[in-house]
Amino acid sequence: MQIYKLLLYKNEKNYIIKMEFCVITRKCLKNAYSKMYVTFAGECQNDFSRMLQDAIFQKRERRGKMKKKRMLLLAAMFVFTFAFIRFNTVDVQAASKYTIYVNRRTNLVNVTNSKTGKLVKAMYCSTGRNYRTIRGTYNTTAKYSTRIHGAYLFHSVPYYSINKSQVSTKEYNKLGQQASAGCIRLAVTDAKWIYDHCRLGTKVVIGEGRTLKKPTRPKVRVSTKKRAGWDPTDPDSRNPYRPKLTLKKKATKTIAYGSTFNIKNMVNVSSSYASSDALLKSMKVKGKVNTKKAGTYKVQCTITDPYTAVSVTKTFTFKVGKKPKQTTTEKKAPTELTTEEKTAE
Repeated sequence: MQIYKLLLYKNEKNYIIKMEFCVITRKCLKNAYSKMYVTFAGECQNDFSRMLQDAIFQKRERRGKMKKKRMLLLAAMFVFTFAFIRFNTVDVQAASKYTIYVNRRTNLVNVTNSKTGKLVKAMYCSTGRNYRTIRGTYNTTAKYSTRIHGAYLFHSVPYYSINKSQVSTKEYNKLGQQASAGCIRLAVTDAKWIYDHCRLGTKVVIGEGRTLKKPTRPKVRVSTKKRAGWDPTDPDSRNPYRPKLTLKKKATKTIAYGSTFNIKNMVNVSSSYASSDALLKSMKVKGKVNTKKAGTYKVQCTITDPYTAVSVTKTFTFKVGKKPKQTTTEKKAPTELTTEEKTAE
């Protein structure tokens, strides 16, 4: 294959391309492509000159296609940006249902109704040590580990690994005091509640000026004998802190017809923190048993630990027996004597 070098000479308004037997340089080709007009010297009127001319036109055609692609890409980016801003604005407006207040001094979180100002939920938290948590008013910008602003998030107490049983027990007991590097730590149940109920764009106000209410749920502590353990408020079914709900061993699933029925007298409840009375008080029952009608009945029971806010639901099946048959002996009524029997006497 023959390789040529292009020598460019300026001749008034046109470039004169002279061909020599040499190596082609990119600079020469670039200069040739950059001009809309090219004339060829007499010695260049051969196959190579036509090949070069075709290459120049192909380059122009490729540039035109690239320009069209860039225009389409810019148009698509403009449409996407407009749609994102539009729908993000709608989400922020819809998210105004709740407002979250954080007090960095008392380490409390209050969620209020944006319209009425009524308290919806109160939580204990751990803000940044030495007031490292940012101060001001922001809008949440993420769906999980709810982002407040930049690197500042609502999230649970730190874990040593992705295993749910590896939460730091020492750090968990610091809820209610400054402990984090800047984020706002929460118990799992509270972090999950914000994630489930506070949409993108929810207003967050952080400072010390507003007096916040403490949660009605008592603050729980975990044993620090082990470095890691479960968050007591984690709703996972494997959590050992979950309250227990079982049917008593003496309780029978067959109910006598016409007898009295009270589900609370037939179940056992227990918890690591709450008393059985407190658990029975929290019990919600769905379904009834009609002891005057034979059949099978299902009763759903739900108990909630007032310390951890973790609920357990179980369904029990009971059977009401048939109405017993009445076994009464009939007494014969005395018969009256006839007139003939009377006269015979």
